[in-house]
Amino acid sequence: MFQVSALQRALFLSPLLLLSTAIAGHVQESNVGSAEMPVDNIVELRMFLTPEPGIVLGEIATAGPTTLTEFSVAMEDGTVTFRDDGAGPDREGGDGVFTALLKFDATSAFETRRADLQATIEVLRGQGRTGLIRRGPRDIVSATDVVNDAERTMPATLAGAREQAAQASGLVAKRDPMIAAREIGIDSAKTPFLRLPGPRFDALQSRRLKVDYLFDFPIFETFPPLSPPIAIDYNRSLMITAKEVVEDRKRSFDACSGLGSPGGAWSFGHLVRELAYGSGFTPEEFALRWLSTWESPQKANGLTVPKRNLHLQDVIDTWQRLSGGALNIDYFPARLLAIINRPDLADNVVGAGSAGEGRLVFGLVNQEPTTPPSCTPISFTIIFEYGIATGSCTEVKAWQQRWKDLDSAVDYNQALVSITRAFTDHGSNPSQVPNMSALNQLRTNETMFGLGWQWREFRLRKSGLLGLVTVKQTPDDHFNGSTTLQSYLAANEGDILNDHLAVPEHFPSALDPFLGAASNTQLSGFFWFARNLATLANPYETRRKFSLATCNGCHTGETGTHFTHIGSEGKRETNEVAQLSKFLVGEDVTVPAGGGAHHYEDLTERKRAMTDLLARSCFELLAFQRLPFVH
Repeated sequence: MFQVSALQRALFLSPLLLLSTAIAGHVQESNVGSAEMPVDNIVELRMFLTPEPGIVLGEIATAGPTTLTEFSVAMEDGTVTFRDDGAGPDREGGDGVFTALLKFDATSAFETRRADLQATIEVLRGQGRTGLIRRGPRDIVSATDVVNDAERTMPATLAGAREQAAQASGLVAKRDPMIAAREIGIDSAKTPFLRLPGPRFDALQSRRLKVDYLFDFPIFETFPPLSPPIAIDYNRSLMITAKEVVEDRKRSFDACSGLGSPGGAWSFGHLVRELAYGSGFTPEEFALRWLSTWESPQKANGLTVPKRNLHLQDVIDTWQRLSGGALNIDYFPARLLAIINRPDLADNVVGAGSAGEGRLVFGLVNQEPTTPPSCTPISFTIIFEYGIATGSCTEVKAWQQRWKDLDSAVDYNQALVSITRAFTDHGSNPSQVPNMSALNQLRTNETMFGLGWQWREFRLRKSGLLGLVTVKQTPDDHFNGSTTLQSYLAANEGDILNDHLAVPEHFPSALDPFLGAASNTQLSGFFWFARNLATLANPYETRRKFSLATCNGCHTGETGTHFTHIGSEGKRETNEVAQLSKFLVGEDVTVPAGGGAHHYEDLTERKRAMTDLLARSCFELLAFQRLPFVH
């Protein structure tokens, strides 16, 4: 019988190959302005109506000093130059507000916001307390909680909004924004038609409510959206689990059941073959070297992950049996669970950046040498996560439109495979040498190779092989409940509450490892906490948001999830579709520390992100900023 340990002795003859440094990330500089004018420097966008139909005056308010007097942004209808030189239409030179006239359909924008405006008025009047309000990303609560929080933390601001409600109700009655503004006494030349993302409705260091402003009236974002400008079918363009796809006889392949075609475009074998391109290793060697990382201790960020190979040999044995002798990558024991579009991971959509990620999720299977052979799904998921590099806002829109067009595609699978091969095949990212792959990272989640569940992350190294890297947004497990974590939360509360959390590799000093080399838990009710958060302005919400962003927090107690979001513990039976977690499809969760309830419905959040990318103008999308989610 083939023994992995014997192969491992040969593989580790070149240890430096496996320890080579990770390839640089895919982040590219923005083409908006210059280093003095990064997109992240934008604090507010404002649009003013003009007498000319279809034309608005756009203002980009920035923070911090700059020597720039102008910069250009690529829009749908061409490049627009924004100026801060005091010459018309700019109001004041050197004030950090860059101005230009641009095309914009204010009537349509007004129409899409009227339903939320009416709902906001009802909530402020106490007439719409039963619905849900989206305060921010993955922060959905009842309207009652929103009002109660506002009454406690900002009574004057709430009172002012209530006084405005009567005037704002006049806006709902009209469909033309210019007429609506004039009839209720608003000077549209001085009061912006829209302000995005708008100042916080709550400016205190407590629970922050993110709103857009319509003629300076705050609009709460109802959840789910009352009148989305574009309807998205997430089963066809976001989370694709249909049996007709995952068991497509031409494009997928399950070596254990024999369903599909070996080497099909959605098969595990095809993806690994494309990853191995340029590495100098066969696809089989490439996969074995990756599996070998569980057989010996691994390091990342100066931290050691002990070996974890409890049933590693079983995977190799199954692979060999399915291959009929010599290992064949097309017969690797993995079963397709889902194909995923992640528009919510788009980054810098107005410049050179990313249109999100495309993902394929697999679950491992085991075949016992019985007569007849049996196929048993096991708790081990593998996610291939590919970045979609773009150079402009229009490219981002075009990419998401390809996914949206799947909703009505006649030959659905053929349309889908043309999309996936655009990012799975080598050559999709020529800058990532030697593989020329668009893979951002490969993540695993398993309880097969050791006690408890463990999450790992791998990236392509300069050697062309996959190597272990840190798990993002997740400190090493031993920091849970520690004074170090308490210090980190206190020092970064503002960024956490403002959804700018980016857990560093090192804390508190540049020499102290903080980010974990793996993430572990044996408890389905696990969550992150610190023992004394009394010094924080909002201890419960700060803790919740931090814990939710971690691997083990999001997959367990913080969302009421049993370790995996796709597949029941990562498993899918033949002729069935993978079960999705309630975190994805909708649930109310009692916060494990601090009480209260939050609603999670991540697929609807992703639908919203896709709708934003498709329906909002490139000017509006200047306010679209990638949030540091990793799940």
